Amino acid sequence: MRRVWGLIVRPAVLMLAVCIPVAGCSTACPAIGWVNTVTVELAGDVSNVSTLQLCDGDACSELGPRAAPSAPRSIAPTLSVDPSAPFTPAAQPTMAPFYAERVDADTWRFTVSMSSPDHVTARVLSSTGAVIAEKEAELDWKRVGGSAQCGGPAEASPVLLTVP
Repeated sequence: MRRVWGLIVRPAVLMLAVCIPVAGCSTACPAIGWVNTVTVELAGDVSNVSTLQLCDGDACSELGPRAAPSAPRSIAPTLSVDPSAPFTPAAQPTMAPFYAERVDADTWRFTVSMSSPDHVTARVLSSTGAVIAEKEAELDWKRVGGSAQCGGPAEASPVLLTVP
């Protein structure tokens, strides 16, 4: 019996004494991935506003992806490939830093995946692409979900832009 205590029971008791407190202090984070948002509110004459862009450096927002309407299925023609031609890799697609969604006539919401830039430029564009109004803004981010240990979605204070 003494031999069993020394070989099996004592190591098991020691392992439980170490594991239980450690397990109680650990934090299990849910799946990682969230979207941060920036709201831009327009004031003034919004009748000529076609779109609103939010830019971080040289990269600007795009309209958010929408579900494509169901279309008839088509079959692509077979392409012949010259095996002696040199391989040229396809250009890597660039990702927009923000995706835009028009909420109403004077409110736009921009989403950005797990990023929180400090500084952005908001631009109001006409239907011809002319810049009607522009404003540089510092963003103040506040976490609105998740936890301090695991992170989570955040919202920036609204950017107010006056359209002449």
